[in-house]
Amino acid sequence: MTSPQPQDWQSRLRDLKIEIDRATKNSGSDSLNQIDVDAPDFGINALRQGYQQFVTWFDRIPSSGKLLAVVGGGLLSLSLIKTVFQLITSLITLSVFGVGLYLVYRFWILPKGEDSSKIDR
Repeated sequence: MTSPQPQDWQSRLRDLKIEIDRATKNSGSDSLNQIDVDAPDFGINALRQGYQQFVTWFDRIPSSGKLLAVVGGGLLSLSLIKTVFQLITSLITLSVFGVGLYLVYRFWILPKGEDSSKIDR
């Protein structure tokens, strides 16, 4: 089995530097420092823009569509509220059940175990 030839990293580094220098001379030195990014604007401006887009969309639909959108939005909101209340109810039920189990363990099961260990001595 033959081993691959060791690469000359110094010469490869020099070649890359030459390529970068050529690219900066051809395209101008400022273009490499600029990054064009269309990042979304998070915050109040983005919220206002989203609201404005919604109002524009809502104004363009016909009146029957507006009625369906309001009814659908209301049903969706009620469904989300119902889900949140069910989650809270489930958490409260689980916590009450857990406290009940702990009290049963603490006052009925644990004292019996302690009495039997005292008798064995």
